[in-house]
Amino acid sequence: MKVYINNIEVEVAPNTTVLEACSVVGIDVPRFCYHQELSVAGNCRMCLVEIEKAPKPVAACAMPVSPNMKVFTDTPLVKKAREGVLEFLLLNHPLDCPICDQGGECDLQEQVMVYGSDRSRFYEVKRSVEDKNCGPLIKTIMTRCIHCTRCVRFAAEVAGVPDLGTTNRGQDTEIGTFIEKTIQTELSGNLVDLCPVGALTSKPYAFNARPWEIRSVESIDVFDGVGSNIRVDFKEAEIIRVLPRANQEINKEWITDKVRFSYDGLKQQRLTQPLQKSATTWEPLIWADAIQQLSEKLNTSNPNKIGIVVGNSVDSETALSAKHLASALNISKFSTDRMLNVDADFSNAYSLAVNKINETDCCLLVGTDPRLEASLLNLRLQQNNRRKNAKIFSIGGLSQATFPITYLGSTLKDFVNFLEGKHPVCVDFKKAKSPLIIYGTSLLDRVDTSQFQSTLLQFNDSVKMIPQNSINLLHSDANQVGHLNLGIPGFSPELLKDLDVLYLIQPSTAFLNYLNDYKLQISEASLISNAEFNPFVVYQGHHFPFMNSHLKNCEFERNIIVDLLLPGKTFVEKEGTFFNTENRCQKTSQIFKSVSNIQNREDWQILQCLSEKTKLRSSAAVSHMLSAYVPNSANVNQVVNCSLEPITVFKGLKLYSTPLKPLINDFYLTHPISQASTIMGKCSSAKRKWSHNYLVSSN
Repeated sequence: MKVYINNIEVEVAPNTTVLEACSVVGIDVPRFCYHQELSVAGNCRMCLVEIEKAPKPVAACAMPVSPNMKVFTDTPLVKKAREGVLEFLLLNHPLDCPICDQGGECDLQEQVMVYGSDRSRFYEVKRSVEDKNCGPLIKTIMTRCIHCTRCVRFAAEVAGVPDLGTTNRGQDTEIGTFIEKTIQTELSGNLVDLCPVGALTSKPYAFNARPWEIRSVESIDVFDGVGSNIRVDFKEAEIIRVLPRANQEINKEWITDKVRFSYDGLKQQRLTQPLQKSATTWEPLIWADAIQQLSEKLNTSNPNKIGIVVGNSVDSETALSAKHLASALNISKFSTDRMLNVDADFSNAYSLAVNKINETDCCLLVGTDPRLEASLLNLRLQQNNRRKNAKIFSIGGLSQATFPITYLGSTLKDFVNFLEGKHPVCVDFKKAKSPLIIYGTSLLDRVDTSQFQSTLLQFNDSVKMIPQNSINLLHSDANQVGHLNLGIPGFSPELLKDLDVLYLIQPSTAFLNYLNDYKLQISEASLISNAEFNPFVVYQGHHFPFMNSHLKNCEFERNIIVDLLLPGKTFVEKEGTFFNTENRCQKTSQIFKSVSNIQNREDWQILQCLSEKTKLRSSAAVSHMLSAYVPNSANVNQVVNCSLEPITVFKGLKLYSTPLKPLINDFYLTHPISQASTIMGKCSSAKRKWSHNYLVSSN
């Protein structure tokens, strides 16, 4: 469709708004309420433009274009109208820019410089509004609010928690939570980014810095399997905030509260130097002694009695270095910290195509809660439900889903009934144009995982309910797919039998708790079977283990299973390669070499010092070998594709009737960094308090 913007001819698609047409030719129309990811409200009136033959200025955000329309954005009438609108917006807005955290990056401040008057004509008493309590993350100064309703629309349309809204009318209009409550969503920090004025700001960031004092580095989120793009802002040698980076293929313009506010955990509960456990305390070591001690243990022990376990949040360079070390020392007991019973020969068998979520009109979730495991993929399901009326079903418990959902049961038996066509919803799946099954990582930790996958393919082959390429696996860890690309096997309890040395590289807290429980079980059974589990355990990581487990004392605990602690680096202190749940290659950036007073080393450097047989002597060598294993790893932000081959179907396998357990019980405490964060601790406490009150009121 041909339109004219300031006498410039431009062709745009039908149903395009005037504001979007202006952006095509590079004309920036001022706005407060409009946002491309939200519905059109048209209530700030700042985007007024003049249209030929129109009797008065028109709001560009709500006006669709028509053939041969002539739009003018710089006429005296338009300028006068915008000046009048801005004057009304400033009637009750306080003049507190010097103490406002939005100062320097405020939309209202910028527009006042262009369209504002040099003096006010309003001499009445300014209105004041009581501040609201929105939780431990968002600070409110509602007197500054200009009622753009971006926060209201985000809460209802994106986050799926319609807690915010407007009350009263005219001069008494306020935005609040209707009833006194906190905003219960994993994406509440995005409200701070959306607010065009200083009404909603970040509590942890309050009064810490000004925009012109900040330097920024681009990186990615390593707290879940989505791999959201982020921007890390730091002042001097301290990280003071984390913001989203727009990427329409991954996270759009949003990030979770966990990555946004966990930055204080980067300097708390850190391992500052190598430590060795003695009878009563932790004794510090110098790096040379620690490496020599561990190297002697590895080189003198029987390779069949050495185990190496790599955490699924570890970057691919570290995982590859660990695999190379295991190969050099002939160590066969080498695995990740999850079972990962999945066919790793073809990437399509263990990845999730995000574009299928955008297209699906009927989706079944099996043993997964995307709201907690992958909040930004949960948004895509919710938007499909809202815009396309997509039907979503679930087998296994979900915690307060943000969209209408139909529960079909809690066991894999219910899943078999679904495949056999015994549920009424099976008709919806057979009629669906783009059906989709998503199963979660929790299913890979079950002993009947192979039975589940085989049953899925066996029944699906006969029933023909769902295309084979519509069965997807949602990973919850940052680099679980990367480990599968490298061919690292999943964990098996057999690995822990008859061990002299156990080398742990940033394992999850759940795995550490499993080790302690395993040791207790062996100790209780030792009187009968004479079995024992007493290997020399080495923990390599950036935070002290057992911070959030049943071993409460972080300084020393006699029963702690670890004997030697080696401090590594966090994702902001090194460069690393990660593959998200759709097998997209991304890299973190080194913001600074190390936090002050911490004698840590990069993980691959520690590993290459442990054996003279290893040949990985530089980061370039590690990157070169990684590109040999995964050729597409050199192409950052690209999805690694592989054709899907038929998987062998085993008949007669048994499925257990135990309920599917949730993978994540506490969204805010799933990573060593977030577990060390004071801010995340407050969020977790507020969430538990709200859940308790919710259950009491429901009963």
